[in-house]
Amino acid sequence: MRFDVLAVAVLVLSSSGCVDNKKKMREAQAKRDAEKLANEKAKEQKIKDSAPKVDRAKLGPEWDSPDFLKIGLGRPAPEGFWSIFPGAPGDTPDEIARNEAKRAELAQKMKDSTFVVILTHGNGVTMRKYNAKKKQLTIEVDGLVDFYDKLGQLSAAWGEPAKAFRPKQPDDDEEEPTNPQAVWRAQPLLFPVPFPNAKEANAFRDKEGLGLEVRLVFTLGKIEIDTKTQKSAMPLPDAGAVSNQIDYGAGRLVHVQLKGVRVSTDFEKKLIAEKK
Repeated sequence: MRFDVLAVAVLVLSSSGCVDNKKKMREAQAKRDAEKLANEKAKEQKIKDSAPKVDRAKLGPEWDSPDFLKIGLGRPAPEGFWSIFPGAPGDTPDEIARNEAKRAELAQKMKDSTFVVILTHGNGVTMRKYNAKKKQLTIEVDGLVDFYDKLGQLSAAWGEPAKAFRPKQPDDDEEEPTNPQAVWRAQPLLFPVPFPNAKEANAFRDKEGLGLEVRLVFTLGKIEIDTKTQKSAMPLPDAGAVSNQIDYGAGRLVHVQLKGVRVSTDFEKKLIAEKK
């Protein structure tokens, strides 16, 4: 009987030692992870601190206000933007219902808000070839911006008309079909800038023009949704799927009301053109 008691005691002590060792290993790993994270943050901060300070223009409240909601090319939409369109985001019925209950409040906020988007050279802003006859270099600004929210991709258009473009399919059956996915397209904004000759225009294009920025300030207008369902020739990956209809429409778009457009360079310090 004494032997059994000693054996149990040894077993308990041995198990306790294993637990302690595992606890120490977890604590050591947690410490290493914390140190690694701290080092990474320190490196990121060092890079930020060493980056050259950009002296940007100080613009008035009609162009730059902390109350403006920001939209960016290929960036997420402001929280609640989905509320102006049908449907509510969520992975479960309860989550969808909770978001649906907040729709009216969020939609009113979007309606009352002012938005700002900044496009840059090569990302929504291009320069056309110098027109020697008119003695001007035209800056072209895309008529819309594509971004996304919790329901997927969408577009905001200030250029009118804004319409859904559907790729034309080849008539010849032997040709490879093109992607039938439609996209939104809008009339671009044009800003002609006078130059006395091609030399000065090209000098601007190759230097200052590379820093072009276009700031657009607007409020939201009517929405439009383009759908175009088509039967897919490919089998659906989900064996339980009952429909192979695919929507090749351009999707969701909101037409906006421009309050102002500002074309500038040198971190917005040098004004090129302006419309209010």
